[in-house]
Amino acid sequence: LKNNLPEHRDNRGKRHTLVWVIVGFVLATLVGRQKLSSVHRYICNRANWLYEITQTQKIKPISRAHLPRFLNGLDWPALNELIERCFGVEIHCNQSKKWIAIDGKALRGTLSAGDKQNIVLAVDHHTREVVAQARQSGDKSSEIPVVRELLKESGLEKQKMSLDAHHFNPITTAQIHQANGIYVTQVKENQVIFLKQCKSLYTQFTPLAETTSHEKTHGRMTTRRAQLFSLDSLSLDSRWQSSGLSVLIVMERETVEIAKQKTTFDTSYYVSNSSIESSSIQALTEELAGAIRCHWGVESNNWIRDVTFNEDRIKTKAGNQAQIMALLRGLAIELIRKTSSKNFQAAIENLSDSIANLESMLRQVKFL
Repeated sequence: LKNNLPEHRDNRGKRHTLVWVIVGFVLATLVGRQKLSSVHRYICNRANWLYEITQTQKIKPISRAHLPRFLNGLDWPALNELIERCFGVEIHCNQSKKWIAIDGKALRGTLSAGDKQNIVLAVDHHTREVVAQARQSGDKSSEIPVVRELLKESGLEKQKMSLDAHHFNPITTAQIHQANGIYVTQVKENQVIFLKQCKSLYTQFTPLAETTSHEKTHGRMTTRRAQLFSLDSLSLDSRWQSSGLSVLIVMERETVEIAKQKTTFDTSYYVSNSSIESSSIQALTEELAGAIRCHWGVESNNWIRDVTFNEDRIKTKAGNQAQIMALLRGLAIELIRKTSSKNFQAAIENLSDSIANLESMLRQVKFL
């Protein structure tokens, strides 16, 4: 941060260093301070310690009025690049492909009308770590081109991607397929004709392979049955020719709420460009079923941000301020994740109860 984050502020009247305020904000987040006033109080109360660990000159702490303006003036792309370089998960294209989930997260606390802010997260299926992210701004902006640019710039288009139905369109799927990547994406009513074809295929043909799994969690017993079909028999529209569509996965879910003894059924349709080889059809079915199941990891990340870190209720006046706070909040989450903690609330309480634990953790993850 000291040596690589660009400084765009005018030197006139500049008092507080970027590193001191950014580190103070991240540490406040780590101990459960989420609202800006609470963050500011933490920075003031821990000012001497912050000066010590950041090795910066002692001056009067930043004011409550200036803190949001300070955050709003930070360079999001430069800060994001620095965080990814120092704390991100490196993906090598020459290694075996990893499954990555893509999803957007709305920042609902922005007050300015027409200034809607979202972040797009790419999350490793296995570790739940964020491997890349991008920001989406403006009332009329779409997540679709943001995801395409993120896939291209990060090189994730060469990996294995799980996507929502929102991203099932011929341009995005062709981009991944032509980069030798693999995708699995849900088919919904946004592609009405294709969904109708999938349903017809499901009812008229016998699956090439299937797999069943059972899971008991949160008072529910869920049985999932995944069936794999070839798409060779479908007459696809010419716009899908570059997408490499090859298989349909039909996921049947039966969920029993144990306490209420209430049973619900659901059937979803997914497609992929994975190649079918007769010797590994069963393994392919199990892999794609697992990828569909693990895609919820992105939603799990969003739940942590909303419930544990209270992201949706944090009010901000400016879009870039909201994006900077979300970026630093995400950094705090990833720092906790690097300690292999499974309970984020317990980790926050442990760090807030002991400054020694906090400093030890920061050195363990090489933040200090």
